[in-house]
Amino acid sequence: MNNPFLLTTKNYMSNPSKTSKEKKPMTLSTKILIGLFLGISVGLFFGEYCEHLGIFGDAFIGLLQMTVLPYIVFSLIVNIGRLSLEEGRKLIINGIRTLALLLAIGIGVVLILPFAFPEWKSANFFSTSFITPPPEIDFLKLYIPSNPFFSLAESKVPAVVLFSILVGIGVMQINGKDKDLLLNSLDAFNKALNQVNKLVVKLTPAGVFAIAASTAGTMTLDELGKMQAYLLTYIVAVLIMVFWVLPMLISACTPFKYKDIFKFTKATLITIFATGKIIVVLPQLIEDLKELYKEYDLGNDENNAGTDILMPLAYPFPNLGTLVIFVFVPFAAWFVGNSITFQDYPMFVGATLLSSFVAPVTGIPFMLDILKIPKDMFQLFVVSTVFTDRVRVVLGAMHLITLTILTLGTSHGFFKIKKRKISMLITVSVGLFIGTLIPLRYFLAYSLKDVYQNDKVIANMQLVHQLVPFKVLPEASPNPVPLKAGEGILDRIKRRGIIRVGFYENEIPFSYFNAKGELVGFGIDMAHVLGSVLDAEIEFVPITVGNMPEELKNDNFDIVMSDIFMSSKYSAELAFSKPYIDVTMALVVGDHADQFKTFEKTAALDSFNIGYFERRDVAEKFLKYFPNAKAVRLDSVDEFFDNQPDSIPLSGLLTSAERGAALTLLHPEFQIANPMPYSITLPLAYPVGNNDENMANFVSDWIEVNRKDGTIQRFYDYWILGEDPTSTDKHWSVIRNVLHWVD
Repeated sequence: MNNPFLLTTKNYMSNPSKTSKEKKPMTLSTKILIGLFLGISVGLFFGEYCEHLGIFGDAFIGLLQMTVLPYIVFSLIVNIGRLSLEEGRKLIINGIRTLALLLAIGIGVVLILPFAFPEWKSANFFSTSFITPPPEIDFLKLYIPSNPFFSLAESKVPAVVLFSILVGIGVMQINGKDKDLLLNSLDAFNKALNQVNKLVVKLTPAGVFAIAASTAGTMTLDELGKMQAYLLTYIVAVLIMVFWVLPMLISACTPFKYKDIFKFTKATLITIFATGKIIVVLPQLIEDLKELYKEYDLGNDENNAGTDILMPLAYPFPNLGTLVIFVFVPFAAWFVGNSITFQDYPMFVGATLLSSFVAPVTGIPFMLDILKIPKDMFQLFVVSTVFTDRVRVVLGAMHLITLTILTLGTSHGFFKIKKRKISMLITVSVGLFIGTLIPLRYFLAYSLKDVYQNDKVIANMQLVHQLVPFKVLPEASPNPVPLKAGEGILDRIKRRGIIRVGFYENEIPFSYFNAKGELVGFGIDMAHVLGSVLDAEIEFVPITVGNMPEELKNDNFDIVMSDIFMSSKYSAELAFSKPYIDVTMALVVGDHADQFKTFEKTAALDSFNIGYFERRDVAEKFLKYFPNAKAVRLDSVDEFFDNQPDSIPLSGLLTSAERGAALTLLHPEFQIANPMPYSITLPLAYPVGNNDENMANFVSDWIEVNRKDGTIQRFYDYWILGEDPTSTDKHWSVIRNVLHWVD
């Protein structure tokens, strides 16, 4: 006979965990979180030394992507092929209705978010996007799989999905054993792909660590101050949508509890946040929903197949993450002091819905262009994606989860509206947006009051090239050493050891006095380069306004190195070097001067006045397109900005976009606009004294050398674009800035 006491003792000795609490293994989501925070910590500690970890992060993302498109193709073919026409029609109709509901919510959010933006003034350096046409969206290649293999190779997901749908519909029409054999074979292959994906997912903690360390170690916070209104507003909207609106909407219309939605998807959502991509974990997201169904005894073939169809099918369509990020467009309008008007909102809403079908880096320039917002704002958007892409894809993933669950609920009978929860959802959502946007507006108004610094930046810029000995003369006067008989300017420079350079005193950013009273600018930097080549000192001679051609002929200077437009008229009077850069004609106008945003609006004006400095021939190019305009000559550009009420009212200042952008830095209540029917470029060149062709040829050759060796580009980047390509500033890190272990 067995002794019960001995049996109990034996069982305890062999399995003591039955009487003590069993230690649970660490979940994948916990491991991923540890990898994420450890990566951020390591990145902040070591800074750019973690840059090379990005290679491992890219490799991890590549492994995740490896099976995604084949999985989508075979999953859609198999599951659509098994549907009846009636079932397929029901899923698509219900999916469209659910998508319309979610997009309506997204549009509402985009329209209310700008209320968080306070009043302020701003301006930016010139951007080449002002003259660069927006990228064209090739909808045929994006959505039509004329070559399915090309679409797969180029990751054209919409085209791949359409191809899979059409093949699935074709399989749907087949009957008999051939259909079953095909579907079973594809299904088995898809299961193999899913197993491969699960193996790769096990590497997620390490992959997330590498991505987080590389990103935290190399990202820059320079633009955060000026972008904080957009970043904070967008992040607040995403948090409310992800953690309240969408999961609560699911809970209010289906049997699923709020907490269970995150219980089964949190690991995948963390991975999406770390990688910045939805598609790489799309198969895992599908598996998460299938596990959720099992928890509520809804894990039948019908719901599983519907998830396999809906998730990949919905992926190419607009999602809330992509849609809400278009709040950048009203932010950009606000940022430049030209908010979107009420009349623009219908076009804004329609264009936003259209643009949300493509990646934001394509859609945003399109939106900026049609709303006539300065295109240089796109540079800020590119910088912001370092931060926003991480949260955008999380909202996009929650959008897919919500769309799939609600569509299946309406199609398969577990959709039931709970009125009390719906009321709570609406009430709390309104309260959350009001309770966050109003305080955010006041916070931004306070924090942004001193954030604009570009006027100080350009006023304190220094010359880039090493200085040669020089002096700045107080006024124009003839060269004290006249040319000898038969002597050229270049010979006199070598004989005397001095080159006289004419300049305009207020031609920012080409020649001007900075806040320290130093003569600086693009042309002044080039003058020091020329002086070093000729081994000559420099005498900078101010040009008397209106007398530049005469002073050149009177031998006041050997060369003029301000921004002088080259034209047929001037070329007939003066000897010019070859052009060194091209600039684009533009107007400087008030921030709210919408009538100058398009050629049609400007041409429709009855009459208006524009100011110009020095060059009547350039003003006539403008008047050729706008005969109702009148050109008013100015003795200084300051006359435009200091225009008195009793003087002739000026609507705009005609100049180059490059110079106009620099002027708006000092006067942020103005902006640059191009009302011309197309971009009109004008070459800048250096006129030389005494019509000396030998000197002009020498300067032309010198310009070519400086173009080839990158000097002109370096000065252009610095003085025109406001960038410093030679900057050695390093990213902040604990090891450098706190512990001072490295330089």
